[in-house]
Amino acid sequence: MKSLKFTAIGAVSALALSACGGVNQYLADRSETTELYHIFDIKTAADIETVVNAAADGLAQNSNRIQQNRPLMMGSTIPATPGRFQLADMSSAFQGTGMGALMQMASTQSVGTTLRMAKCDGAVWTSHATRTISGYTNLNLYNCLYAYKGGYQLDVYGVFQKTSGGLASITQGLASGLVGTPEQWVNKTIVDTVRSIEGATHSRVVQIEGQPKIGGDALPWVDRFSSQ
Repeated sequence: MKSLKFTAIGAVSALALSACGGVNQYLADRSETTELYHIFDIKTAADIETVVNAAADGLAQNSNRIQQNRPLMMGSTIPATPGRFQLADMSSAFQGTGMGALMQMASTQSVGTTLRMAKCDGAVWTSHATRTISGYTNLNLYNCLYAYKGGYQLDVYGVFQKTSGGLASITQGLASGLVGTPEQWVNKTIVDTVRSIEGATHSRVVQIEGQPKIGGDALPWVDRFSSQ
């Protein structure tokens, strides 16, 4: 009888620990950082102003804040092939200073991804857009538009941060089920920019390369209404 009693107690304890482990796995605070990039080719004879305005309008649909830059292109000729963005470590701009040391420390703690930005040398238009939901997601999205003899090329680079877990994960899960996950809205931010350019230039924009993949269920279900 004692053996059976101890066995029963052990089984109940194991089930309790298993249940606690499952709950803890769901409620544990998590933080995730993802880098992304996509490059699009735009075959069009439209002028720079048309393409830039369309890109900015599309970007604004899903962003909290946008900073744009239109550098002077005096004396420059349109190249046969487009340029390409490069990644730059933000801390290098402050190398040798106290600010640079702080940035380097933060970059090391975050595995070196959150302090990188796109360097757009030769671009006719650049932008830095942010999409933030406090305590949930943060997106920094950089766009570099390059002109070339066949049209334009749009380079997109982003750093996406997401927190999950804890009691807030319950409401976050409900929101994601209703309107789409944060990752899907990151994709929609990029896709809406491309759609705006296509509509303004009456051309087809083709993705050359990029990751993570955009397509299929990578967009929120509400997208089919907003894109009509």
